[in-house]
Amino acid sequence: MNKKGFITSALLYGILSLFLVLVLGTVSILGNRKLANDKIKESAIDDAQVLSTDPTCFISETNSRGNLTITGYDSSCDKTVFIPESLNGETVDAIGSYAFNNQKLINVTIKSNIKEIYVNAFTGNDEIIFYIKTTSNEIVGTGTQEEVNAAVGTAWGAKDATVHWDY
Repeated sequence: MNKKGFITSALLYGILSLFLVLVLGTVSILGNRKLANDKIKESAIDDAQVLSTDPTCFISETNSRGNLTITGYDSSCDKTVFIPESLNGETVDAIGSYAFNNQKLINVTIKSNIKEIYVNAFTGNDEIIFYIKTTSNEIVGTGTQEEVNAAVGTAWGAKDATVHWDY
């Protein structure tokens, strides 16, 4: 091989190598970005699980299962609500009719401890966003996930609600 052919081959090899490094590096960066985004989401979910609303904001009563049903909410409390797993050491497993009626809530996080949400529990909280950390078939009377997501004006009484299921 002559000198000119060798230089051309080396140059082409160098360009191809650089191209592969750039392409593979970009794929690697994008893959790492997705991994990082997944980790951020997972971390945010973990953080949300430890956030809570002041327990004194909730009004509750004992239900037929021996657990608590939330029946009311203090209107002076925060408009971002994390439904507690327990109040005063007793398990919360339901949200009663009109419990959050006309509270102007922004969003509500509901975990897997809630097994029943009454139909009009959130009436008057239009455009509220629900973050639900359980499957729809674990909550009595909600319908399927698709029915709740598509229901305008019937997401537990809240009009134009957005429901995010995270399970």
